[in-house]
Amino acid sequence: MIPEEYHEFFAAAASTAGALIGLLFVAITVAPERARQAETRMEFRVRASAALLVFSNALSLALAALVPGVSLGWWCVVSSVGILMFAFATTRSGITEARARPDAWQPFLVIVGLLAIAGFEIWAGVQLIHNESDRDAIQILNYVIIADLLMGIARAWQLASMRETGLLNSLKVLTLGENLPDEPEDDSGAATDADGSDGPPPGPAAGAAP
Repeated sequence: MIPEEYHEFFAAAASTAGALIGLLFVAITVAPERARQAETRMEFRVRASAALLVFSNALSLALAALVPGVSLGWWCVVSSVGILMFAFATTRSGITEARARPDAWQPFLVIVGLLAIAGFEIWAGVQLIHNESDRDAIQILNYVIIADLLMGIARAWQLASMRETGLLNSLKVLTLGENLPDEPEDDSGAATDADGSDGPPPGPAAGAAP
């Protein structure tokens, strides 16, 4: 049985995860065309699925912990198996995509995070199966839920902006600056002068009398 002092944490985690799942669907609908474009389809689906997976994992664990007499350890094991299955499926899809596009390595960073979450969750689950009041295992499970929420928020933000928000990419932007897209030219392709005119005024026609 989960000690009483952890009930407030699990209740807050369940409320937070439920609210974030709703916001995730909003982020997905911001730019649905990215799910159909060939160059962004893989990244979009991986990020959306990973965010929904970790949010659902946090929600299910938090709600299960609030059920009196439930065996939370088995919930952890079953949920972590689902995460591992998704990670392996994403690995297969990522390898296929990387063969076609050498720069399509972003899904593998998501896989590493999912494997870390699943590993700690399995360990906590096994400990709770043997002892439902193991405080070390419950503490690890609390950190797993926090990691679920933080990882889901990061993936949802990437969905909204389709840009990398990781530590290495952030340091690169701070050091080298961010490459902004070039300003599009006007339809005529003519350069614009400082005063806003489209080039020098036309001169007198050739051969015209002064």
